[in-house]
Amino acid sequence: MYFCRLQKVLGLDSLDEVLDTKLVNSKHIIQNVYNVNKQGIVTLEDKSKELPHWILSAMKCLANWPSCSDLKQPTYSGFERDVFKTIVDYFGQMKEPLLTFHFFDIFVSVLGLLQKPSKAVEALQISCLLLPPENRKRLQLLVRMMARISLNQDLPPLSESVRTRTLMVQAFSRCILCSKDEIDLDELLAAKLVSFLMDNYQEILSVPSALKSSIEDHVVHLQRVQIKYAGADSDVPLPPPSFCHQISTSEFEYQRATGSQEPLSALLEEIVMNKEISVKDKKKKLKQFQKSYPEVYRVRFPTPETEAMLFPEKTKQKPPILMWALKKPFQPFHRTRSFRM
Repeated sequence: MYFCRLQKVLGLDSLDEVLDTKLVNSKHIIQNVYNVNKQGIVTLEDKSKELPHWILSAMKCLANWPSCSDLKQPTYSGFERDVFKTIVDYFGQMKEPLLTFHFFDIFVSVLGLLQKPSKAVEALQISCLLLPPENRKRLQLLVRMMARISLNQDLPPLSESVRTRTLMVQAFSRCILCSKDEIDLDELLAAKLVSFLMDNYQEILSVPSALKSSIEDHVVHLQRVQIKYAGADSDVPLPPPSFCHQISTSEFEYQRATGSQEPLSALLEEIVMNKEISVKDKKKKLKQFQKSYPEVYRVRFPTPETEAMLFPEKTKQKPPILMWALKKPFQPFHRTRSFRM
């Protein structure tokens, strides 16, 4: 359901080109949805992955300026710039951006939706659930700080030549989004995405309630196991469980083998009888099946001959013998003259 929703909001026929689904950790999505505090910030189970206290204090100081209750150091002229530089240096030394290298393509694909802000917000909201929880929490805290600094009229300028908002984007874009093989275009893409993220961070970094409720409703539906008898008007609940009777080892092994082989045999037969796929594709699928389930394949095709009957070779017609070739015997080639210049 998550992938279907993401694909739909991105307007793609398939996620294959923008996301390797094998790299998606479902536990991360669940933790990002359910392990949150009252402010919607992710809570981490592994406390060693939390931001250092001194960095949190520095971020709170600038976000809540002029209140710097967490910092014991006396303030001085240019103090706020030193605090800002400390934060920039910390996030700048990370080995991987917060949106990760793996999910670079999925976030770049959202840029095509920026002309439709509501769509882009939903796409980013869902995409950010893919992040490892520690990355999501750092992103939440960092972008919130960036937005507050940009709007804080009481905070002295952090640069002589660059506007505060532009400075935020320049300072943190690369640590939020960049590709593994950086190119010049990455900086522009990251700047556009981070600017949009700053303007809409409260919605983007909150849990998508519509997706959450739809999945929960679907799970509840699956848990309601009911049986309907033909002609009955009401739902009849399942009968209470009965006690099991122990069976012999040989009977257990037989049931286990037949229980798993029957659906596999049906699948193999479906491949064999499918007339809509080409011979090439059918051979490829059969090879894959043979490699994965050799015992089931051997039952259906016990000998090479039975397998060959499925793909009868076309008889090749020999080319007609030219009459003139029969009149002259074969004459070997004799080199009689050198062609050297």
